[in-house]
Amino acid sequence: MGTFMVNGNGRHLRAGLLLSAVLWLSGCATQQPVSYEIPPLHVNEPAVQVVDVDVLAVSPEMDVFLEQYILPYSNIHTRMTLLMDAVSANGMLDFDYDDSYTLTSVDAFNKHAGNCIGFANMLIALARRSGIKARYQEVLKRHEWSTREETVLLVKHINVILEGAGYTYVMDVSGIRLSPTARRQLISDSYAKALYYNNLGAEALIKNDLPTAYAFMTRAIETEPELTDSWINIGVVLGRNGQLADAETVLRKALEINNSEYTALSNLYEIYITQEKFEAAAAIENRVERYRQRNPYYLMQLSEETLLQGDTEEALKLIQRAVKKKDNDHQLYFALAWTQYMAGQVEAAQASLDRARELAPAKLDKHYQRPLEELVAEARLESQSG
Repeated sequence: MGTFMVNGNGRHLRAGLLLSAVLWLSGCATQQPVSYEIPPLHVNEPAVQVVDVDVLAVSPEMDVFLEQYILPYSNIHTRMTLLMDAVSANGMLDFDYDDSYTLTSVDAFNKHAGNCIGFANMLIALARRSGIKARYQEVLKRHEWSTREETVLLVKHINVILEGAGYTYVMDVSGIRLSPTARRQLISDSYAKALYYNNLGAEALIKNDLPTAYAFMTRAIETEPELTDSWINIGVVLGRNGQLADAETVLRKALEINNSEYTALSNLYEIYITQEKFEAAAAIENRVERYRQRNPYYLMQLSEETLLQGDTEEALKLIQRAVKKKDNDHQLYFALAWTQYMAGQVEAAQASLDRARELAPAKLDKHYQRPLEELVAEARLESQSG
């Protein structure tokens, strides 16, 4: 994992558009020539400049590493084996997979850490320097959502293909379990580089730094005009900045590139509602709703709204569906605990709270140590005031 695209739904949309960081081009994209005129961002500050970087550069330190451990062996298969061992989780480089680091090849090598993009950049740079054929591969798996800073993210994944005479290896240190039947496709260097810029833009958008997000997304589109992820994310930037007509234009561009890009459709629906274009919204509402029903955070939002309306039975069904779709998020388990508590299932609610506490980051330990009834009362108050 490690790149993002903006996804619209739920409570956040009432405050503005959501960001969801996406990674890849859909397998059924409709390819057309893309004119990438991007509407300007209207802010009262100088535009952020993004300097072009070589994400596959090889530093002197990387050359020294290769000369010591890889290049003395002339056989390509031997080089490939040694390199794969070196970059594995327990190898010589002791590389640490960390979702929060989107890095160039040099930075990933120096830090010995990175997300799927950083790892792929580093490995491909080292492999090609060693005379090994290496390419980026995207994994077209089922939609997976996450949240950061009250932003819903749609997460995608890449890894690396290493090729020799008559054999091919896939390198992936993420630890993510991928189905053997998951669709895969090779992507170009420029596309992968655009994903790097897209991720940095998504990180800025999570922090609501709109000028920086806009600059990185623009650079991503300039690098690879058909990267729908960045068109969608820049649409969110413009929407958050109150430029609804421009956001609509950009989201429509994403749909021109890939008419099956449901994240673009979902955000466009919210734009139509905000603009009071109810007829246009109604025309896509069914498609958007089917897409959103797969999103556990959307189901959590529906559950909360249903609970506040007094229908605890339906609210419980919705949040249980959400947890079934994603069973490793403390927010979902706390929502389950809250709903169970309101339904009179106090013992089950306490068990769900215990699970939320287990899954939560350390900074939330103190928060979750409070009594269940106190946490529920606080959550209800926040929801009613929000």
